[in-house]
Amino acid sequence: MPARMREFLERHIASRHYASWVALVSFGLTLVPSVPFGAVLCSAVLLDNRRWVRIWLLSSLAAAAGSLILFAFFHHLGWDQLVVRFPGIVQSGVYARVSGWVAAWGVWALFLVTVIPLPQTPALAVCAVVAQPLPLAFLALLGGKGLRYGAYAWLAAKSPQKARAIAARYGI
Repeated sequence: MPARMREFLERHIASRHYASWVALVSFGLTLVPSVPFGAVLCSAVLLDNRRWVRIWLLSSLAAAAGSLILFAFFHHLGWDQLVVRFPGIVQSGVYARVSGWVAAWGVWALFLVTVIPLPQTPALAVCAVVAQPLPLAFLALLGGKGLRYGAYAWLAAKSPQKARAIAARYGI
């Protein structure tokens, strides 16, 4: 995790709105995926594990909102423009796997994409090609993000030594 991100979290930890600040980071990193948010979430919970449930819930909500914005953007962008902007998407294994899921399961594919550790932005782009009702898409995104982030937050809150060991293994 970048030092600036850690400083940001440490600066706001005393605030009663700490979970909201973490959720804001979740929203931003969903729209501009420069750092994996899972690492930030674990760090945020390790800094204050008393509020892990609130951090988890607000972060999941914010990430789902950010993902819905990306989903709608990619849907309106259209497949031709998407391939121009992300030329590697067609050749990747992610494309074949996710497009098969979307064809077979529709909005449930969004849920699966957000639960499993796939690169989220390209997978969302592939899912967005097929028209999905936005309210159902949001619920699928929220459910998937909630499950994945809930597992991360629970691990960091209930087993901080194990979470620190995993973080250290990845240089976090």
